[in-house]
Amino acid sequence: MGGNYIEKEVKVEVKDPKQLLSLLAEKKAEKTGEGFQRTTRMDTPNLNLEKQGTFLRVRTGGKNIVTLKKKIKGNGEVFERQELETEVKDPELLADIFANLGFIKRFIMEKYRIDYVYKNTKISLDELPFGIFIEIEGEAEDIVNVSQELNLDLSKKIIVTYWDLFEEYKKKTGEKGENIVFPSNYHSVLSITTDA
Repeated sequence: MGGNYIEKEVKVEVKDPKQLLSLLAEKKAEKTGEGFQRTTRMDTPNLNLEKQGTFLRVRTGGKNIVTLKKKIKGNGEVFERQELETEVKDPELLADIFANLGFIKRFIMEKYRIDYVYKNTKISLDELPFGIFIEIEGEAEDIVNVSQELNLDLSKKIIVTYWDLFEEYKKKTGEKGENIVFPSNYHSVLSITTDA
């Protein structure tokens, strides 16, 4: 994405992924990707980037991508961030380069993702260790229209990051840890649902 790209999105928690997947198929949403993703978010030991609302990450799974996201003040209707992103050949080497520049604090996030495009929006169905969510990215009007078509309740929209949701989850459950990772015996609901 270019330097002027502003990511606009909302998330909604999904209680019935099978029903939502059926609806996406019925609407003929175009599936553009599916699989396991691992994101390494990097920061200084003092979390200077996080304090500024900036996230530096390297993601593997599908394409290998480096992304810099900066929170910007929006209208509260959608979650808005400036996004700089490019594909990289060697994500591990890039992570080591960032570490040598002082970004030695690392956080890991794992998720199973299915991507679609539909009516001027990018739709991602994400399964994380603490829940399943749909992300709809696009212009605010398109997000609202597509959400209505998919029977999503935007009064329950989420306009924070998965890292923020993870912090809320830990407070509710007493879970510990910095990384969003699946336990070794975990079976993905989305991969089972799409294989069925």
